[in-house]
Amino acid sequence: MHNMRVTVSARAAGGVHRTRMSMSSGLGMPSACLLVNLLLALFISFTSGETEVKFTGQTEFVVHETSTTVIRLVIERTGEPANITAIVSIYGENTGDFFDTYAATYIPDTETNRTVYISVCDDDLPEADEMFIFYLTLQKPSAGIKLGSPRSVTVTVLSNDNAFGIISFNMSALITVNEPRGRNEFVPLTLIREKGTYGTVTVTFEVEGGPNPAEEDLSPAKGNITFPPGRAVLIYNLTVLDDQIPENDEIFNVHLRSVEGGAEINTTRNTVQITIKKNDSPVRFSQSAFMVPEEADVLTIQVVRGKDDSGKLIGSDEYEVSVCYIIITGNSTAHAQLNLDFLDLQPNMTIVFPSQVHESDMKFKIFDDAIPEIAETFQIMLLKDTLQGDAVLISPSIVHVTIKPNDKPYGVLSINSVLFAQVVIIDEDQTSRFEGITVARNGGTHGNVSVTWIITRNSSDPSPVTADITPASGVLHFAQGQMLASLPLNIISDDFPEEAEPYLLRILADTLQGGAEVSEPAELLFYIQDSDDIYGLMEFYPLENQRIESNPTGRFLSLSFARQRGTVGVVRLVYIVLYVPAGTVDLERAKDGILNVSGRGILIFPEGKRQDSLNLPIRNDAFLQNGAHFLIQMERVELVNIIPPIPSISPRLGEIRNISLRITPDIANGEIGFTSNLPIILHEPENSTATMVSIALHRDGTDGQATVFWSLKPSGLNPKAVTYDDLSPFNGSVLFLSGQSDTTINITVKADDIPEMNETVTLTLDRVETERFVVYFGVSVENEILKTGFTSCELIIMENDDPGGVFEFSSSSRGPYTIKEGESVELQIVRSKGTLIKQFLRYTVEPRDSNEFYGNTGILEFKPGEREIVITLLTRMDGVPELDEFYSVVLSSHSELPSKLGTATRVNITILKNDDPHGVIQFLPDELAVSINESKGEAVYAAAYRIVRNQGNYGNVSVSWVVEPVSTNDIYPVQGTVFFGNQEFSKTITIYSLPDELPEEMEVFTISLVNTTGGARVGNTSSAVLQITRNDDPIYFSDPVVVKVQEGDFAHFTVLRNGSADVAITVLYATVDGGATVEDGDFISSGRSEALVFDVGEREHKISVFISEDDTPETDETFYIILFNSTGDTVVYRAGMATVVIEANDDPNGIFSLEPVDKSVEEGKTNVFL
Repeated sequence: MHNMRVTVSARAAGGVHRTRMSMSSGLGMPSACLLVNLLLALFISFTSGETEVKFTGQTEFVVHETSTTVIRLVIERTGEPANITAIVSIYGENTGDFFDTYAATYIPDTETNRTVYISVCDDDLPEADEMFIFYLTLQKPSAGIKLGSPRSVTVTVLSNDNAFGIISFNMSALITVNEPRGRNEFVPLTLIREKGTYGTVTVTFEVEGGPNPAEEDLSPAKGNITFPPGRAVLIYNLTVLDDQIPENDEIFNVHLRSVEGGAEINTTRNTVQITIKKNDSPVRFSQSAFMVPEEADVLTIQVVRGKDDSGKLIGSDEYEVSVCYIIITGNSTAHAQLNLDFLDLQPNMTIVFPSQVHESDMKFKIFDDAIPEIAETFQIMLLKDTLQGDAVLISPSIVHVTIKPNDKPYGVLSINSVLFAQVVIIDEDQTSRFEGITVARNGGTHGNVSVTWIITRNSSDPSPVTADITPASGVLHFAQGQMLASLPLNIISDDFPEEAEPYLLRILADTLQGGAEVSEPAELLFYIQDSDDIYGLMEFYPLENQRIESNPTGRFLSLSFARQRGTVGVVRLVYIVLYVPAGTVDLERAKDGILNVSGRGILIFPEGKRQDSLNLPIRNDAFLQNGAHFLIQMERVELVNIIPPIPSISPRLGEIRNISLRITPDIANGEIGFTSNLPIILHEPENSTATMVSIALHRDGTDGQATVFWSLKPSGLNPKAVTYDDLSPFNGSVLFLSGQSDTTINITVKADDIPEMNETVTLTLDRVETERFVVYFGVSVENEILKTGFTSCELIIMENDDPGGVFEFSSSSRGPYTIKEGESVELQIVRSKGTLIKQFLRYTVEPRDSNEFYGNTGILEFKPGEREIVITLLTRMDGVPELDEFYSVVLSSHSELPSKLGTATRVNITILKNDDPHGVIQFLPDELAVSINESKGEAVYAAAYRIVRNQGNYGNVSVSWVVEPVSTNDIYPVQGTVFFGNQEFSKTITIYSLPDELPEEMEVFTISLVNTTGGARVGNTSSAVLQITRNDDPIYFSDPVVVKVQEGDFAHFTVLRNGSADVAITVLYATVDGGATVEDGDFISSGRSEALVFDVGEREHKISVFISEDDTPETDETFYIILFNSTGDTVVYRAGMATVVIEANDDPNGIFSLEPVDKSVEEGKTNVFL
């Protein structure tokens, strides 16, 4: 048996894994496990060639809209290592909710993931929850790289900037309304929903205030008001109820209490005050019953409107009010009869109250007859249904009038019964003449009557009455019709303190004159009040003796009282002593436990004693605060051993019933505390190893020595970070000498090189030791020697040695960079020094209005402990021609507390010129072939070719052009150079056709663009075609063009027109002399010229010339016919001349014969023979 070991290696996403499998040859078959492992290895090997890019980690984010919200998206590469540039972009339009909606990253083949940062933009726009989707894409798709899953993330920005609104009243804060009469009235409340109007919002309101519950006047008194989605303004009606209750102005406050649905309430405009003006003026009789004698003559009954029982005004009185009345009587003898016993004196039965009038008198005449009568009654009723105006009828609305039994004609005299309702007391100190004692004459008042009266003392005092009252007796006279008379008494005023004295007044029946009678009551007991402070007037006296004393044995409150004027009887003075801390002298601020005795005391003045003093001990452990007060109040004084027959005026308290003794610093022994409770800011020294800080301590009282013990305790967010290396000592004490009010606690702050956050320690005053006591601060005792709120303070050593770090571009990322469009730059931002706190940086590509990079700007979040972040700036391939562009990436702080920046905060990036910034020059595609005619005479034809400079048009550039074939005389020019200035993008090449007289078929020329300068290049459309149409159709003589004729014959020729015959043309012809001439009469001339007209479609014409016949011998003679000046696109070409040969005639060579004449000649000479 043989063993075989197989090793299979496979590279998977997580790295290289090696699987070792053992296979036994056993029966020559592999095991099932081995086959599975082999297949797995093959699968891994098969898939290992793919690279996948996807998001990893968190893909759903719910964030708030803040200026420091930064979302980290982690992009991961798995599979085969590869350099990948990925782009993250938002789905849909840019709504302005993010600093930039794009971000890019570069994952080198040496790394597997990178992080991009999406920063939320904090705007002021109210927005509900918004969900955004960011997608992952590749810059350059590749067959070997694919996008995996997840390839998108969702970001939900929660509602912000009061998306659901801020609710408040949008109306005047003060509203005045009238209470309606017989109906209800509405008060419209206008509410506004400012900022956002998303969702349904319900606000709760409540009405408060008023002299009575709000629901009695307004409905509803509380409830809900609902804003539907999108609604910004809403009007809600409150109902003013007609309660028919007399009321003065009522003030109610409508409060917006709470709100549901995500909105807020504007607390500055959440209340409206509603004033319901005074209303429902009460109308009633002033009293419900009248008892009148028959002799009363006229009875006046008062009707009142707008007053309550106490006479105070209530309800409205601005407008007229009226009410009707009826008189009710009976038929019995007990009922008075209208017009018999009494008469209604009103002009009508309506009572009218004009504006501002509150009383109206009804008058009834009582008939005085001589018939003795029992009491007779009648009633007057105000009718509710007749009430007009803002008024209500209240009780008493019916008045009962009783006419007394009558007809004792001279009357019955008695002391007025009214005087017996209460004791008649005359105050000697206030009254010099008293006329309050009256005698009434009831029954008849006929005639003049009189009666004698006398006053006697009703005590054992033997002194005459006239010592106090004059006169002591007299006669009281009643004239006819007089029903009441008073006794004029003069009260003798003196300066002698006297107790109350009783007197008895009697009217003497046996002294009556005039027929009247005397009836009971005929005697009256009255008093002259005690006077001139007989029992004493209590005062603080002398004022300068009221003081606070301090000596080695203790502290005392020294008070002195005097009993001025009378000293009769024993009196008890009750006083109160209150200690009021510094500030407003307000009894509610008083404190107990300062005195060693009760704060309420009694001081007894025996009879005859005029002055007494008190020394009230102050507790040894009491802390008297500088500026505090002892408030001493005489509460009351009372007699102890005397009970006066009537309430006495004295003893009484003087005008000054309260005095305040201020505690001065030399008396005070408290409070001790820091001069300020604000945090004290300390700084770690920079130029020394330590610095001393003095914290001021102050005590308001300087009585005695005091030792204050203190301690430091680390507090704040990082108490464990505070050590002895930061400051010392951590406890100690300071001494206040007697009379000393200020000292300091000295703390040493030490320097180090460790980055630290703000370090807080609490400096606390622990206890105070004085000569009398020890007090521990913080222990609950009745008195504390601490200054409330000033027994501790915070010392804050400000952050130092850059705890948040110093930020700059790393040394490897400082550039400058020069890249092409479509390439990216990786920038590493590093944090040196401290990493203790979260910090935010902003990076911005400048100029800021550029859009050349994915992620032009963004916010970077450095978490505590995080030292570096890498960002990728990927240039956009925008297809826009550009010259070299220069950009800078600038770092700036974005934290609430500015982040510290290093020196390398700017990186320069140059994007090389791209997309042919100088242009791509070519012919316009729709003008590539131009056909023109050949120029003729004044008709000049030209072809214009527009060449354009596509893409960029920066700078001055040129392009040359040539015509092919090169050698031609048909066009001009055949080459040239076109110049484009900066920003010029269109030029024209113009080529002219040259005239000639050569018939030609269509000629084709090629114009080619060559040799650009200035950085431009020739585009794909670099050549154009010029076509010169077929031209110069020939006109000529057809063969034969030489004709021999005899004299007397015609010479015939045919003129042909080739080419197009679609227009009519003419051609001139003429004869031209040769050997034969017109002058000699050899032929008949055509004149200067004759025209041949070729009509449309006509291609030939005949010309015939007659040869003249004569007898003149002539040899062969010739003449010519020429064609010229053809019109249209024709030319006389080649055979444009025909020749006519007139054959010799008339024996031009003659007839030869010898003359029979001899002629002599000489040798050596020329001889002529004719």
